[in-house]
Amino acid sequence: MASIVFYPDKEKNEKSLLLLSFTFNNARLRLSTGLHVPKANWDQEGQKAKPTKDYGDVNKRLREINSFFLDTYDELFPQGGMKLTKEEVSKKSAVILDAYKVFTGRKPAAEVVRISFISFIPIFQDRYKDKYKATHVSHYNGLKTHLENFQDKKKFRVDFDTIGKDFYLKFTGYLKEIGLKPNTVGSHIKRIKRLMNEAVEDKITTNVDHLKRDFKVTKVDVDSVYLTTDEIQALYEYQIDIPEKRRVRDLFVLNCFTGLRHSDWAKVTMENIHNGKLYVRTQKTDEPVIIPAKPLVIEILTKYGNKLGVLSLQKTNEAMRFIGQMAFTNKVKSGNINKWLEIRTHTARRSFATNAYLAGIPMHDIMEITGHRKTESFLKYIKVTKLETAEKLKDHPFFR
Repeated sequence: MASIVFYPDKEKNEKSLLLLSFTFNNARLRLSTGLHVPKANWDQEGQKAKPTKDYGDVNKRLREINSFFLDTYDELFPQGGMKLTKEEVSKKSAVILDAYKVFTGRKPAAEVVRISFISFIPIFQDRYKDKYKATHVSHYNGLKTHLENFQDKKKFRVDFDTIGKDFYLKFTGYLKEIGLKPNTVGSHIKRIKRLMNEAVEDKITTNVDHLKRDFKVTKVDVDSVYLTTDEIQALYEYQIDIPEKRRVRDLFVLNCFTGLRHSDWAKVTMENIHNGKLYVRTQKTDEPVIIPAKPLVIEILTKYGNKLGVLSLQKTNEAMRFIGQMAFTNKVKSGNINKWLEIRTHTARRSFATNAYLAGIPMHDIMEITGHRKTESFLKYIKVTKLETAEKLKDHPFFR
C-alpha cells in the first residue's frame, strides 16, 4: 500500500510551503511541492487549499502530484508481487525521487536514473538469493559480464527495449565467437528469458519479444565419453613421471568409483569413510550421499593421506587434457583411443554411472548416488550402446 499526505511548513511572510510525505513499503519520502498557501487557508483534513475558488490552480496541481506518486508506485510495485528486500525498495525509491524531479522540472528527463536490463541482474539475484542455491544465482554474474563485454565490443546497446531478434542473433553469435559451446549459449539465453519475464511482471518493460519462437534456447545432445573399468585400470597403471599430473590422474581414477562432481572431490577423505562407506553432502544439491568405498578408493587415499589436494576445475581439466594426450599418443588401451582426447573431470562421474549400470546395479540405487531424479534424464546421461545393453541382458533369466 502507498499513501501521500500534504502538510504546510512553517509560515513565512504569511505563506507556508506545502510539503508532502509519500509512504510505501515501509519507506518514506518527504519532499516539497513547490506550492505556497497561508496556513489559515489550508484544510488538512480535506487535503486542499480553501476557498477552492481562489486556489483552483493549487488544488489542481496537488491532484496531479497525488496521481503521479500513486501511478508511479503502481508501475514499480505491481500487486501480487513477492515481498521486496530493503535494498530493492531503496533502489526503486531512488527511481521515484528522480522521476519526481523530472515531473516538477527540477531535473532534465535525460538525467533520470532508471533500471536498465544489466542493472536489473543484481536486483534479481538479491531477490532470489534465499530461494535458489548460491551457485545457481552466481551464474547470472557470468551473463552480466558477457552482456557488458558484448555491449562494449559489438557497440550494441543492451536494454529492455533492445532484447529482440536482432539482439538474439548478434549475442548468440558473439558467444560462439568467444568459444562458448551451444549448451552454454543456450543456458545464457534461458537466463535472459527468465530476467525478461521477471521485468515484465514488475512492469519495468512491456517488451515480450523474448517469448517469440525464434528467441529459442539451444540445446544439443553432447556425446560425452566414458571409460570402461579396464580402461580406468590401465590409466591408473600408466607411468606418469610428473608428480602433480600423477596426483590429478589418481584423483580422477578415484572418483571414477564415487560418481561425485569435481566440486565434491575434496570431500573424499579417510575421515569421511566409516564402516566401508563414504559419507558426503554434495555441494550442488546439499543432500547427503552414502557411497560404498571400493578398495581402490581406500588405496589411493592411503597413498596420499591428507595431502591429496584438489586443484581448481580449470587446472584439473588442463591436467586431464595433458594426460589424455599422453594416453592417446602411447595407445594406453586398445579400442577407441580417440576417447582419451575427450576425457575431462566429468568423465569420471559419467564413467561411474555407466559402469555401475552395465554391472547390473539397479538404476534407482545408482541414481541415489548421482542425484538424478528422473529415469529419463539418467538414461540420457549414461553412455550405453545397444550392444552393451544386449550383453548386459543376455544372462537375465527372461532370456534363458
